[in-house]
Amino acid sequence: MSTPRGVKIGIIGAGGIAHTHARYYRQIPWVELVAVADIIPERARAFARTWGIPEEHAFADYREMLERIEMEAVSICTHNTAHRAPTTDALAAGKHVLLEKPMAVTVEDGRAIMRAWEGSGRILMVGFQPHFSTQYQVARRIVEQGVLGDIYYAEAVAFRRWGIPGGSFLKKETAGAGALVDIGCYALYTTISLMGSPRPRSVTALAGTFLAHQAQGEQRWGRFTWRAEEVEVEDFAAAFVRFENGAAMVLKACWAAHADSIGRPFFLGTRGGMALNPRGVQPPVELYFNQQIGDLNLTCAPQGLAEVEDWPAKIQAFAEAVRDGLPSPIDPRTVFLTTVVLDGALRSAREGREVEVDPTY
Repeated sequence: MSTPRGVKIGIIGAGGIAHTHARYYRQIPWVELVAVADIIPERARAFARTWGIPEEHAFADYREMLERIEMEAVSICTHNTAHRAPTTDALAAGKHVLLEKPMAVTVEDGRAIMRAWEGSGRILMVGFQPHFSTQYQVARRIVEQGVLGDIYYAEAVAFRRWGIPGGSFLKKETAGAGALVDIGCYALYTTISLMGSPRPRSVTALAGTFLAHQAQGEQRWGRFTWRAEEVEVEDFAAAFVRFENGAAMVLKACWAAHADSIGRPFFLGTRGGMALNPRGVQPPVELYFNQQIGDLNLTCAPQGLAEVEDWPAKIQAFAEAVRDGLPSPIDPRTVFLTTVVLDGALRSAREGREVEVDPTY
């Protein structure tokens, strides 16, 4: 058996999420981490020491890294608002790109990224690891087999009862927005892709900081600590989206609420309905049918399915696509539609009215 061809990868942005990328790259024997760049030089050097990258391959300027170090691909792990330049520059330099979510906070940045990708001949994969989960793969097969018929309505839900992160997640300058782009983008990608990637036409939304500013003293969630005065972004958002094909969707994204649930993702089709349960709840997917009017039937997807570890699956899929010359495991054209909706929702919330959106790039 021949040894798989090696793949050399660089990292742009050496913060927390970059270490997660590096951890899973290191589990692939034929992947080599060869360089890292970060605007804080000591952070780049510390990252290099941690992951066995030569310290002379730690850069303060990613453009110098792209020019000087031989590599096939990069993981871009910068702040949300700093995705555009390194992505377009890396594609222009002939590198494949794994870009951490979201693709962008503004539709202008999203368009620039898509235009740089189109015709580049390189992979552009945005890192939505739930794409590789057992739940998503089961749901996608159900939709592709026509079990639901035409999907005319769906709800996308991302919920934490009290799960507000700290640091750069709370700053407009770095995050761009709050719950919408932190966790809402996951739910939005899942829902739009399962609906068949319809083109959004208009969005009306509510977004605000309703609970975080009431917090007293230092707050903690996981590894994060924060105070009320540090929160510059929304902790709750909801949006109603209309698509060009006549379908509609409700999106709910929540870091904090006086509720134990704000619902679960579901899809209504002309032949059947489908609901997605939270991680760890069996079955992961439920199907509903009215066989005849008044004759109800519930068929659950198989229980006890082996749960895929989605993070390592994401990194493995990207590396294999680079090695084997495959298309992106996640279509960036669908991801761009999520950027269109997110941008529209933020604009609608600011202006207090429904806004039209343009899904072209």
